[in-house]
Amino acid sequence: MADTEICIADLREQGLRLGIHCASCVRFRYLKLDRYGDGEIVSEIGRTLTCSRCLSKEVEARAVRRDAATGYWPAEYA
Repeated sequence: MADTEICIADLREQGLRLGIHCASCVRFRYLKLDRYGDGEIVSEIGRTLTCSRCLSKEVEARAVRRDAATGYWPAEYA
């Protein structure tokens, strides 16, 4: 399943996290899943957000997986 089709329920079931990335200032943060309904599509969520740092609307929401080799969540980087 492509990330564009993943919904919040899929993230919960697969143990994934919801990450947001701002294309303007390169900020990356995680959002709590309980803010969203199970049927909401991850790619659509980004279209409704504004970056809290630079106020840009160029925000992308994405499913974030643990690093397969280390088991750690990705650090906050671009």
